[in-house]
Amino acid sequence: MRSAVIFYLLVLTALAPLARCDVQLVGGGKPACVIVLRSGASPSERRGAVEIQSHVRQMTGAELPIADGSAGFLPERALVIGNSRRLAEIGVKIPADLGDEGFVIKTAGRRVVVAGGPVRGTMYGCTALLEKLGVRWFTPAVTLLPKANDLSLPATDERQSPAFEYREPYFTEAMEKDWAARLRVNGNSAALDESSGGKVRYHPFAHSFDTLIPRSLFDQHPEYFPLIKGKRTNGYVQRCLTNPDVLKLAIAAVRKWIEQDPGATLYSVTQNDTYNFCECEKCSEIAAKYGGQSGLYLWFVNQVADDIAKDHPDKLIDTFAYQFTEPPPKGIAPRDNVRVRLCPIAACMAHPFEKCAASPTVQFMEHLRGWSALTRTLYIWHYNTNFGNYLLPFPDFEEFPADIRLYRRSGVKGVFLEGDYAPGGGGSDAELRSYVMAKLLWDPSADTNSLVAEWTNGVYRAAAKPMRAWFDLLHERVRRPDKHMFIYDHPPTHYLTDDVLGEGDKLFDEAERLATGDGQAAGYVSKSRLWLRYARLASHPAEGADLDRFLADVKAAGIKQLREGGSIDAWEAEYRANARKRKKPPG
Repeated sequence: MRSAVIFYLLVLTALAPLARCDVQLVGGGKPACVIVLRSGASPSERRGAVEIQSHVRQMTGAELPIADGSAGFLPERALVIGNSRRLAEIGVKIPADLGDEGFVIKTAGRRVVVAGGPVRGTMYGCTALLEKLGVRWFTPAVTLLPKANDLSLPATDERQSPAFEYREPYFTEAMEKDWAARLRVNGNSAALDESSGGKVRYHPFAHSFDTLIPRSLFDQHPEYFPLIKGKRTNGYVQRCLTNPDVLKLAIAAVRKWIEQDPGATLYSVTQNDTYNFCECEKCSEIAAKYGGQSGLYLWFVNQVADDIAKDHPDKLIDTFAYQFTEPPPKGIAPRDNVRVRLCPIAACMAHPFEKCAASPTVQFMEHLRGWSALTRTLYIWHYNTNFGNYLLPFPDFEEFPADIRLYRRSGVKGVFLEGDYAPGGGGSDAELRSYVMAKLLWDPSADTNSLVAEWTNGVYRAAAKPMRAWFDLLHERVRRPDKHMFIYDHPPTHYLTDDVLGEGDKLFDEAERLATGDGQAAGYVSKSRLWLRYARLASHPAEGADLDRFLADVKAAGIKQLREGGSIDAWEAEYRANARKRKKPPG
């Protein structure tokens, strides 16, 4: 027995260096391994293999060949992509509970295995492997690719899965296909297709009552529409949810949507973006029974979900906890196939919610606790810009990271972070915040300061120091607990006073000097300065050369809107009118 133990320990000692050794991918600018792609690989797995191949080529000049995993034995030096029975040959077993998006990266001797769910998991593992090799995708146009003649991966055995099943930074810049796939987001608006693993898709996305029960039915069936102040009312209103025919129409509409778009994940049964809810006796009775309007609406949505689950158990029904339905109901809970999107639209976005004393934020925290006690399938619709002033600096990088962690602790399953989604984008810090958001939605424990630092250094390069100083100055000004920031604040604001604007000009002047000769850095400094220029113009409305140059630069940058839903021309007309009123002497 003693001899057998000694022999076993000697074997382990001999094998230990092999198990711990680095795996060489490229040596002296030449391929040192082959990429082995599993037989029958999904489109996203093929994409992952090609991503590794192309990025390694850009880093080292060496092109790793891609081989079909169905033939022969696995090469001794290989990067094995995808989960297959071939992994048993090298003693690697992939966990069965990785789902669509989880993955493992594991070294086994001189081989590396990247494998996970075939929908997106393996592809995500490939991008995670590249990140371990130093690659960073800071914006759709800026990628950090460390140059080297030799490339090795340290011995590793790690497993990753996303913190949230649905992850969407809703900024125009974040909708670009390749960047979205590399940042491992899966939201409805991103241009993700089968080749990049698809996405969590809504049909439709929101405010669906007009589609479920069209306004055109009012003349023949006014009883489908809300009783408001004693009168059935048409227009942009809610519906009478206790009318049995309204329920039948809603179910029929959802069933038609599933037939028309079977690839969608969530089908939206959501209130219109207004109050105007029904005050009839039956609706009021159900609302009273379940603790308010949210109870009535959930009662209705649950019935739709129950019917759909009979023959579409994989489909989810989406609804809102928004405005008049934000308070949690009593005595009723969402079905397992219902996703409730809770919307903190009135909350202060300067401070972490748990530390903020603003009354709307305190109220939202009560609502979050209430909904979290009812369901473990809650989604959040969060807000991350000033919707009346897209280009106004919006220093919320202490708030949203803390609240993403709060959501995770609260059992939230999906997070939608709404910013400037207008054509052309351009909203305040859109690419920086999309990058940081994506990282935190995957792993809320990631360090925000480090993420901001690596992005700032990677994008602004020599100009990073003054650009980070500007970022820090803004966040310092909103840190005071008695100074709040909301999504519809009008300039001038407490954190963009004249002294801050003046300091901003000095910092941007320095940044522009340091970025001279660097097209990438100079371009991003110029774009960022648009936000400072907007803040100055919005705080002190005046016509003149500064306004003319600003509008020309905004249009040259491809920006289409300066506020939600309004054209630049409309903004300009209103701005000039206000400036003239200010200039006109009294009397």
